[in-house]
Amino acid sequence: MGAGNVRTGPSPSSKIESTYNELTALVGGIAGPDRHYGFWAGSQDVAPILEATERMTDLVVARLGVGPGSRVLDAGCGNGRPAVRLARTLGARVVAIDIDREALREGAEHAAAQGVAETVRFRHVDAMDLPFADASFDAVLALEVTPNLDIAAFYRSIARVLRPGGRLVVETPYPRVPMTEKVRERVGPHLAMLNAVSLDAPEDHLSAARRAGMAATELVDITEDVRDSFSRLARGPRERGARPEAGRGTPGTGRPPAAFAAWADAAEIGGVVMTFTRMEH
Repeated sequence: MGAGNVRTGPSPSSKIESTYNELTALVGGIAGPDRHYGFWAGSQDVAPILEATERMTDLVVARLGVGPGSRVLDAGCGNGRPAVRLARTLGARVVAIDIDREALREGAEHAAAQGVAETVRFRHVDAMDLPFADASFDAVLALEVTPNLDIAAFYRSIARVLRPGGRLVVETPYPRVPMTEKVRERVGPHLAMLNAVSLDAPEDHLSAARRAGMAATELVDITEDVRDSFSRLARGPRERGARPEAGRGTPGTGRPPAAFAAWADAAEIGGVVMTFTRMEH
C-alpha cells in the first residue's frame, strides 16, 4: 500500500452535521439506507446497494470478536443501521454515537422497528470527547468516520474507553500513493464536500494506534470491492436528473455528480479495513 496524506482544516461539528443531512437528501435513494460503502465481489457482482452495504457491515462486525452481552461502541454511527444489525445478529449491547441528530433520530426509530430499542442506545456524542468510563467497552467499530477526525486524537480517545484485549475495527478510504497536486485537484472537491479533515495512509493509522496503546492485528485492502460505490454515486444523480444546484449551501455539494465521478476515477484512492487490539496496561 502506498502512502500520502491529504489534509484540510478542521470543520465544526455543526457544519459536518448539515453536510451529511444535505447529502442524504441528495443521494440517499442511490446510496441506500446505510451511510457507508457497499462491498461487491468483483465487477460481475450485481447485488443491490442494500445487500452490498450489509455485506460491508458484516465484514466489519465479524472482526469485532463480540457476542451476546458484549458492550460495543459504534463511533460515528450515522443512521444506526450497522449498530442495529450488530445487536440483532450477535446479541451485543451497542452504544451508537454521532453528531448528526437527525441520523440519530432515524437510528432510534429503526432500532425500535427491529425490536432492539433496549439493546441499541443512541447518543449525541463527539467521538473525540467521549463521556464514558475508562475500559468500558469490549469493542468499537468505526465505519468511514476517520476522514472527519484527527486520527491521533481519535485513537487516543478510543483506546481510553476500550478494555485491554478489546478490539477496534476501522473501515476507511485511504490514499494509495503519495498525493500529487493533480490528484489533489481531482479528489479535493469530494473531500471538501464531506468537510473532511484528512485522508490518512494505513501506516499513519497504525502508527497513531500504536502510540495510543493499540496493536494492529489485521489489515485488509478492499479497494476493488468498494469501487462500485463511487461509480453508482456518480451515475445516480445524473440518472435521476439532479440539477447542479441540488446541493444547498455546503461547499462542494453544488456539483456532487462531478465530485463523485472524480473520486470514482481516482485509482490512487483505495479502501481498507484495519483491526486493532487494545494492549494490556
